[in-house]
Amino acid sequence: MIKFKTKYVLPTGFTLIEVIISLGVFGLIIGGLFSLLPWGVDNINKLSDRNTALGLVDAVQVELERLGFSVVEHGTKRLDGLYDASGSPTDISNGDIRSLILVAPKNGGKVSLERVIEVFQSSQKRLSGRDLADGKDIENAVTDYGGLIDFNRNNDQPISLEGFEFPEDSNIISRWIEPKDRYFAILCSQFAKHPQLYSDPQSRHVHHPSNGYLSLQVEIQWPYKVYDPSGEDYARVIDPKYRSSLTFPLAIVR
Repeated sequence: MIKFKTKYVLPTGFTLIEVIISLGVFGLIIGGLFSLLPWGVDNINKLSDRNTALGLVDAVQVELERLGFSVVEHGTKRLDGLYDASGSPTDISNGDIRSLILVAPKNGGKVSLERVIEVFQSSQKRLSGRDLADGKDIENAVTDYGGLIDFNRNNDQPISLEGFEFPEDSNIISRWIEPKDRYFAILCSQFAKHPQLYSDPQSRHVHHPSNGYLSLQVEIQWPYKVYDPSGEDYARVIDPKYRSSLTFPLAIVR
């Protein structure tokens, strides 16, 4: 009778050095993945803000139409001699040009006029939307025919948030945006007749009173204001050089 002997082989495991090396490699991989996490979250937030900004186009159009052609035309004035029959309009040289500043919250739910600003433009430089961000506030403007447009009117139908006094009418209150929530700044300005130098071709978007429409250059910048407990109205304005932006043309009709 043949007998078979069974040989038992004890299982072998990893050595201590192998375990240490494996843990080190695993730690490097996990550390690399965690280092990418803030970058990924930041990119998602940037993409979300950009999508919100793109979705503001219709809301900007509605707010400009609400303000009316005359308010927008004089609130974005960039030309001299607009209603002078003796010649064609020309770019303002060594004078003040204006821009309408609209604002919207981070979720993009609504757009309201915050203020009208004015900034000096020299004969050697055509200002862009970012330069207009440092302009001074103006409360009203005299029209070419001597009338007065009050940008900060604060009666029962306020034009801008600067003139807002929290009326009881819920339809007006619905346009209010807290200063700390004004995340998007929307700068609306007219196109210069000669965007760079006088030798350049005339802009095809330049405004003329014979047109039945007013073309505007719209630049959306963000973040415009952020929450700051130590700031005025709990808000702090972010320097334009740290903002993202996108630009597009838009027009309103008379």
